[in-house]
Amino acid sequence: MTSTPYDRDDLLAFLVGYGVALGAGDLDTLADSLAYPSVIVEADRSVVVPDAEGARTSLGGMLASRREQGLVAAVPEIKAVEQVGDALLWVDVRWSFKDENASEAAADRARYLVRRGRDTFELCVVVPVEE
Repeated sequence: MTSTPYDRDDLLAFLVGYGVALGAGDLDTLADSLAYPSVIVEADRSVVVPDAEGARTSLGGMLASRREQGLVAAVPEIKAVEQVGDALLWVDVRWSFKDENASEAAADRARYLVRRGRDTFELCVVVPVEE
């Protein structure tokens, strides 16, 4: 296939917006970034996020923990994109979490099953990746 049905710059802009919301603790924007239901798949469990209220509840604790660590920004780096359907992408992202001095204080990776919506993307499945 010579062309992709998504714009890489649009995908990066979506992830940057998601990262800004992570850094700011903006639960509403984070909840708006998910498709419903969404699934978070970890090594020992899977969590179904049924709706925006469930997302705010699930993400609230994680955001509080990051704030306690002094992390104030999340910067995405797209490592790989695999097209798995007309509107579906697997996206491998490395997140650099910055402190108030803009120094990397933590990092992690996640793979997302992303659906291309009308004017944006939606996170359908989140899989944390151990480095």
